[in-house]
Amino acid sequence: MKLERLPALELADRARMAPPSQEAMIPFRGVPTLPMPEHVVEAARTAAGEVFPRRGRGSAPLRQAIASHLAAAYGLTVDPEGELLITHGAQHGMSVALRALLSPGDEVVVPAPSYFFDGMIRLAGARPVYVPSDESRGWDHVPAAVEAAITPATRALLLCNPNNPTGYMPGRERLSGLLDIAARHGLTVFSDESYERYVWDGPGYVPQMLLRDRHPDLVTVTSLSKNYAFTSWRIGYVHAPAHLLEPIHHAFEWDAINVGDVAQAAAHAVMTGPQDWIEQEFATMRARRDILRAGLERAGLASVRPDAGVFVFVDCAPLGFRGRRLERLLLDHGVTAIAGDAFAGPDTHVRMVYGGSAADLEEAGRRLTGLTRRGARPALVE
Repeated sequence: MKLERLPALELADRARMAPPSQEAMIPFRGVPTLPMPEHVVEAARTAAGEVFPRRGRGSAPLRQAIASHLAAAYGLTVDPEGELLITHGAQHGMSVALRALLSPGDEVVVPAPSYFFDGMIRLAGARPVYVPSDESRGWDHVPAAVEAAITPATRALLLCNPNNPTGYMPGRERLSGLLDIAARHGLTVFSDESYERYVWDGPGYVPQMLLRDRHPDLVTVTSLSKNYAFTSWRIGYVHAPAHLLEPIHHAFEWDAINVGDVAQAAAHAVMTGPQDWIEQEFATMRARRDILRAGLERAGLASVRPDAGVFVFVDCAPLGFRGRRLERLLLDHGVTAIAGDAFAGPDTHVRMVYGGSAADLEEAGRRLTGLTRRGARPALVE
């Protein structure tokens, strides 16, 4: 099977190869990029000198720390032995879970725009079926549209909560309705819930596992990269009931055998140790979002206010370009943004991240204002 590159990585490479004559790239960050605090460094240093027994599902202390976090934060009761699997990040966890539970020819319904699940679904031999969300209602997922997309071949519903790239969060009532649809049709619900700490407004983050009494076939994947600035360590986990985690674990063993012990020791330290070093970063995110959106508004570019995440999904129709042409236009002016069709959304939109400095976000607004003041093209060009 021939796959395209992951859009975010492909765009990052294009930005790095931009000619020197081009406007300097504005440094945007999608997640906190912070050096690890000393207690995490010390945990890794200590673990590097030890020998660990191989545990296919991951370090027992780390799984217990995750279970304790889910209990304290959300009131979830989790069996760390039977319901948690440590993976090389959320991307890896989702890919393994899809391959474990889907078969060739299966269909997966995905409310869109949504994260880059396309390649993962196709690697499982399945076919994604994208259902447009309602931009006029904050990119709300429409249960009637989701249910209408279900066919005899449909085997799963895939959610991103909070949603990347729109920042939409389904409230408890909306999420309950979606899970009820899945229960009626016997679908497994996969949910990427990697941005649980990035919630600024709206109904608040509701883990799907809080609603497991409505439907037992739920699989959640999560990333420590986003929530603990752990990108360099590649640690995440799958949370699923035992009857689903067992086949996912079997697929994981064929894929990676186990996750490195030093990284897991560091993950345990980062989850159980002091949080002030990263909470300071999260405390500034809402203000950065508002700085970027204010600049977009001055430029005449509309966006729905994201309640969560670290991205704004921007309607760039006034610029007159779409898709790759739109990306290139912005890149020529030092602004990296991924066109909406990469997320199975409208190609007149782009995802911009607001993890940069306030000064850089203000500069982005100025450059976009300069672009729109030149006047929109007579028609959108491909």
